[in-house]
Amino acid sequence: MNSNYLFPTTCKRVGWVLFVPFAILGLIILFSVFELPELPCKVIALFNGPEWINEKSIGPSPIFQVITDDIVEEIIIIGLIISLSLIVFSREKDEDEFVEHLRAKSLIWSLKANAILLLSATLLLYGVNFFVFSWIYMFSIFALFIIKFEYELYHFRHSNND
Repeated sequence: MNSNYLFPTTCKRVGWVLFVPFAILGLIILFSVFELPELPCKVIALFNGPEWINEKSIGPSPIFQVITDDIVEEIIIIGLIISLSLIVFSREKDEDEFVEHLRAKSLIWSLKANAILLLSATLLLYGVNFFVFSWIYMFSIFALFIIKFEYELYHFRHSNND
């Protein structure tokens, strides 16, 4: 099977090892369990918001402005994206045409489920609750794919007597 877009099988284990601490840190920040230490850093902001959002600026905010920001949240998001990508895009030990078919089927299912999830949240969640949902939604396509794919793979491997 020639799946050039897949990482080696060992990357899946690395992804899970990275995912656990980043997911815990993400939940801590999301639900404000306690404050994580700040990590201020100068970063380039593509757009720092209009004047009525940014209290420090007078007039329209410039594009590509250097600002100082706490980058802990960005590190957690990047860690979650990398770890989930390693899990999702890692080759199975027995990668064949059927596993590739399960991969495609799971991807289509997760896209549909994600669209329904976004539609439902748009109609039912408002204010801070929608903000919390939006943070989780960034990773839901990965999570739904992993759940569906691993379930289908488990079901196939345990029901097949060949």
